[in-house]
Amino acid sequence: MTAHHRVIWSQGMFLRPHHFQQESRFVESLVDARARAAHPYAWGFGELVLDEAQFALGRVALVRARGVLPDGTPFSMPDVDALPSPFEVSPDLLGEVVFLAAPRARSGATEVDFGDGRGDAVARYNVIDLDLRDHTNAADDPEPVQTGALRLQLLRQRDANDSHALLGVARIVERRGDGQVVLDRGYVAAQTRIEASGQLSATAALLHGLIQQRARALAAGMGQLGHGVSEVADFLMLQLLNRTEPRWRQFAGAPSVHPWPFFLACLELAGELATFSSTRLPPEYPLYQHDDLQRCFAPVVQDLRELLSTVIQRHAVPIELVDRSHGVRTAVIADTELLRSAGFVLAVRSQLPMEQVRQRFPSQCKLGPVDRIKELVNLQLPGIALRSLPVAPRQLPYHAGSHYFELDRQGELWKQLERNGSLALFVTGDFPGLELELWAVRQP
Repeated sequence: MTAHHRVIWSQGMFLRPHHFQQESRFVESLVDARARAAHPYAWGFGELVLDEAQFALGRVALVRARGVLPDGTPFSMPDVDALPSPFEVSPDLLGEVVFLAAPRARSGATEVDFGDGRGDAVARYNVIDLDLRDHTNAADDPEPVQTGALRLQLLRQRDANDSHALLGVARIVERRGDGQVVLDRGYVAAQTRIEASGQLSATAALLHGLIQQRARALAAGMGQLGHGVSEVADFLMLQLLNRTEPRWRQFAGAPSVHPWPFFLACLELAGELATFSSTRLPPEYPLYQHDDLQRCFAPVVQDLRELLSTVIQRHAVPIELVDRSHGVRTAVIADTELLRSAGFVLAVRSQLPMEQVRQRFPSQCKLGPVDRIKELVNLQLPGIALRSLPVAPRQLPYHAGSHYFELDRQGELWKQLERNGSLALFVTGDFPGLELELWAVRQP
């Protein structure tokens, strides 16, 4: 616009207020253009504190607020600018947003109200007389100088229009019968840093705590890394959390983090964690909207809380076998859900060739409930059958030289095992260097 061109200062020119006003417009437009080029969302609240005592009186009022309006106008209340009058909430404002508003600069319009009754209703500044000293000679008496104070007010959504630069402050939920105003605690005002109003900084602290808690639990329960799918998944999850945690520590504790990079970090973490979910893919989250932060943050934060709080179910669960001597080993399967729905695999290692183990072991191993094993052995009764597997189940750690047998879950003996959860295993014959591992494998 021509209204933003610079003034050409030349020798002998006759100075008028127009020259200085045009120079101010040029400098302001230059600063605004540089700021917008450096960051697309360089506006919003840097601090926003509401007067909660006014809620009981049916009003919305500010205690402190500072930031930048969408048109690039900075404000700071109450240290520089005057606080606007409290906004009276009427019963018909349910669901509406209350805005902080200031008149926009308008080309060719009077921007100043001198208080003489002839000012424009949407004049941008009120004239205030200040007594100022000459900083080059502080001994001189102060002189009165007319200054322009930005006219800030609180407006309801229906009264907001293009003549004002607007920042949403709060959303009204209801006005109760006793006059008390209830605000939407989930509403997030446009802001230049996540601690401006508290909701996003609290979210950062919460998610950082969940990341730490999940990483510590995985690290404590990992032990020596094996090669099973479940162990590899835990390792990859721990790697992801360890890579993420230092950044989220900064979000939770460092000042002046802008909501936009914070939102991108939320999306990135949600996308990576979706790999470990049942869907394997992230949903389509809303695009970033600086003037509607609640809408874009709410779904991704909800998913992050669920993804970080959900324990990854292991597909393979080791069952401890206790050596009772004389070829007897026992195991306690406390999880009845495993007995009902999971498959059970016995991994056998021996110094014998694998083919001999495959052929001999099923006939020389007796399995059954603990209270039936003596009867099964003494009377040579069939126990729970073993079926040789051609390859190792993908859910289990791979060990060279091991052969794998699946336990038959059909028959009366398995039903008895489901009731008491105690398994006994008796091995006869010579299997030098025998090592046994029992695994419960959850069905996909």
